[in-house]
Amino acid sequence: MTGNWKVISYEDEIVYYNKNTDSISFKDASRKENAEYFIETAEFLIFPITYKFDNSGNFDLNHQAMGTITSGKYEVDETNKKIIMIDQEGKKEEVPFSFDNGILFIEMEMEVGFVKIGLAKSSN
Repeated sequence: MTGNWKVISYEDEIVYYNKNTDSISFKDASRKENAEYFIETAEFLIFPITYKFDNSGNFDLNHQAMGTITSGKYEVDETNKKIIMIDQEGKKEEVPFSFDNGILFIEMEMEVGFVKIGLAKSSN
């Protein structure tokens, strides 16, 4: 878990996009005409995001253009497969995670639907 992680895939209830393989699929075929717009937006908003988890239980969530978005403390609950993150304002979030072929997947509940991102380790 420790190290620097960059976003390589994004999934929600509408779309799945993998930047590494440049593959996109829409769960609602009528949304396909939005593919180019989605990719352009994702390149600016989603894929510049990195997560950093250190050995001391600190995390940072950064955006290449905006800098640090949030930081705080984290712990890993292996039994329930959740990362528990408490930001600098004391807001606690429990995020389900899984590993698949070296990719860290984390899933966040949204007001409507979910977001699941795939993270590849960029350094230790």
